[in-house]
Amino acid sequence: MDKLAGRFAPVCRLGKFQHGGVCYNIRMKPEAQVWFDQAKEQYDDMVYLYEGRRYSMAVYCAHQSIEKLLKAAIVEFGNISAPKIHKLDELALQSTLPISDTWREDLAEITRHYWRVRYPDFQTYTYTSKETILPTIEKTKEIFLWISKQFNQ
Repeated sequence: MDKLAGRFAPVCRLGKFQHGGVCYNIRMKPEAQVWFDQAKEQYDDMVYLYEGRRYSMAVYCAHQSIEKLLKAAIVEFGNISAPKIHKLDELALQSTLPISDTWREDLAEITRHYWRVRYPDFQTYTYTSKETILPTIEKTKEIFLWISKQFNQ
C-alpha cells in the first residue's frame, strides 16, 4: 500500500472531510471555507500527481495545499483577510496556530522547493523520482493533517 493512503475523499458533504474512515464536521467562516476547500483539492492533486509520477507538479501542489490551508486558518482564527504572500513559515506565524519551530523550518524548506520547482533546470535534475520528493510529500501530509484537525477543535 502506498504511504499516502488516507487522502481526502469526496464522500463527505461540504464543510466536512474524511480521513481514516472518519468524517470530520467543520463549520467555518465562508471565506475560510473557500480556502479550506481549495486546500483539500490541492492536497488530492498532490497525491494524484505523486502516484502518477509527475513529481515536480506534486511538489508544487504540496506547497499550494499548505498555503491555502494556512490562509484558511488565518481567516478563521486570526479574523483577518488572507495575506497575499507565499512563504509558508510566515503564514504559519500569522495563523496563530501553535506550530513548532521545527515545523516552521520544514515549511520554509517546502517553500524553497516551491520556488525551485518553477524552473526547468531544477525540475529536470532535482525532482525526478519518488525517492527524491517523498520526504517533502510525507512532511506535507503530516503538517496538513494536523492543521486540518485544528479546525475541528
